[in-house]
Formats: sequence, structure tokens, C-alpha cells
Amino acid sequence: VLAGTALVLARLPLEKISECLSELCAVQVLALKKLLSQEPSNGLSSDPTVPLDRLAVIFRHTNPIVENGQVHPCQKVIQEIWPVLSETLNKHSADNRIVERCCRCLRFAVRCVGKGSAALLQPLVTQMVNVYREHQHSCFLYLGSILVDEYGMEEGCRQGLLDMLQALCIPTFQLLEQPNGLQNHPDTVDDLFRLAARFIQRSPVTLLRSQVMIPILQWAIAATTLDHRDANCSVMKFLRDLIHTGVANDHEEDFEVRKELINQVMTQLGQQLVNQLLQTCCFCLPPYTRPRSQAGLHVPSSPFPWAQTFCRWLENSLKGLPKETTGGAIQVTHKQLTDFHKQVTSAEECKQVCWALRDFTRLFR
Repeated sequence: VLAGTALVLARLPLEKISECLSELCAVQVLALKKLLSQEPSNGLSSDPTVPLDRLAVIFRHTNPIVENGQVHPCQKVIQEIWPVLSETLNKHSADNRIVERCCRCLRFAVRCVGKGSAALLQPLVTQMVNVYREHQHSCFLYLGSILVDEYGMEEGCRQGLLDMLQALCIPTFQLLEQPNGLQNHPDTVDDLFRLAARFIQRSPVTLLRSQVMIPILQWAIAATTLDHRDANCSVMKFLRDLIHTGVANDHEEDFEVRKELINQVMTQLGQQLVNQLLQTCCFCLPPYTRPRSQAGLHVPSSPFPWAQTFCRWLENSLKGLPKETTGGAIQVTHKQLTDFHKQVTSAEECKQVCWALRDFTRLFR
């Protein structure tokens, strides 16, 4: 009912949308305020998930058509609701289920208003970082990726978003450094590299110049062995976007800067990345991950300035593979290694690398 009402509301004249949206949200906001005022020991439920879910549905389906230069009709309503959402988030900061609902509601609110929610950016980021220091809910990383997607191309927002990323990375890395950290927190890995990939897509120079770039790439290399479908997909997508940012959109003004920065990053960690991807494909992960892993091993010779260096990295990695089984039987011959190297380094399309990997990895299984 709320979804249908929001869809109809969004087609009203712009001057009427704000008032109607405020009335539609008022019931849920009053319910949240009532829950916030309750004492936790009075025997009544203080679970705010129902009004939060209803607000999320309203924001998700309210998508009015706004011309350039017009004030978004939902902007005022969301700014009025923000203090209640912020207080709810603070009150339930330790409860992952409720925090996730708060982040979901905020995510749809930001998507609804887009750049019109810029006034909320600083208080929202500040609260996210403060809560995340105490409670590492991965949904904050996901919400961060939405903020980067909306504001990453805005000059005045880039530094603030980078500060957010760096602040979120500190407790995230501490969490992943724990014994079996990657295996125990795949959702965190998934959302961390979703956030990092958004930065590469929206503001690559900002991330490539930052101090957090190398640690993020080191964790990406370590996480390539994680056998978790969503997390593995996010890691590999980040690596693919990172590698190709040095050649993509060569008509843009920052192309030369991007190319130079990615060359510096790959010079430092390229050999380690190729080693890990090859080991991962041959020994660690099931075949369904191969189409993602091949993206990191596909470096066409013409556009990549470090393509020749990649050939040496791949050669060194192949030399490090075991040539015999533990029983002494020949596992892979020199010719098979040479043929695979030639297939990968001469491939013009990613699918050719995937086919080569399919045949090559069978030798080790």
C-alpha cells in the first residue's frame, strides 16, 4: 500500500509532493519518536524495524521527475526526518539487525533526493564513523558506497568521502587481521570492496593518491582466496576496475594522472597480485570463480604501458608452480607452462583468458 501510494505521490505537481510526503511519513516518524521516548525496562517492545522498513519503502518508490535547477521536493522532508533516524541509530547502535534497517532507510533516502541531500552528508558520515569504531556493522560500508556513488564526482565532497573511507578502513583492517578474519567476516569483505570499487569508478585519482590505496590492494590480494560468492565477486570487480582505470576513458583530462598513478601501484604490488591470482585459480577456489579471476590476468599488450612487465610477472609466477605431485609424478610440463603463458599474454579478450585458465587449472586438480 505504501509503495503504491508513493508511486502515485511522485506524479503529483512538485509543489504538492513535499506536503503529501510529509503526511505519509508522519505516522512512521511519530511511531519512532514514541519508541525513542520509552524506557527500555517498561515491558513494551522498543523494536523500530517496522516503521524503519515502511519509511524505506516510501523513499524507495518516491521518484519525482525534477528538472535541473529545481529544488527536490523530498529534500525538506528528509532533512526533517534525519534527527529521528539519527537518534534511533544511536540508541540501537549495538544491534546489527536494527542498524542494518537504519542504513537501508538512509540509503533509499539518499537515492531518493540524490545530490539534494548534500546537507546531510557531513553529519551522516560523522555518525557512521563514530558508531563503526565501536560496532563494525558492514552495512555502514555499503552505505558509504552509496554516498560515493552519489557524491564521488562532486569536487567539494571528495576529500570528505576519502576521510570517511580512511576512518572506516582502520577498524575494518583490525577486524580482518583477527585469526580467520577474512573467512569469519565475508560480508565485511564484500562491502569493503564494493566501497573501494565505487571510489575507483567515481573518483579514481582521489583513491590512488591516498595513503589507504596500498593497504586496500594488499587486502584485496589476500581476499582473492576467499571462497564466498558475493565477497569474491566484489574483490575481483575491484581488481578489474583498478587495473583498467589506467586505460579507460583516455579522452578525460585526468587520464595521464590516472595512468601514472596506476603504474606506480602496479609496479609495487603487480607481481604479488599475479602470483596470488594464479595460485588461487590453480589450488584454492572452485571453477565458478574463474570468470572473475581471469579479469585480473587479462592485460592486452597494446593499451597497457606495463604489459611487458606483466609478461615477466606471469612467467615468474608460472615458474613458482609445483611441477610434480607429492608422489613424484609429472603434473605440468615446461611446454604446457609456455603454451599457457603465450595464450594469456596474447589474448585480446577476457574470455580467451578464461578458456586458457579452464584447461590449465585442470592440470592441478
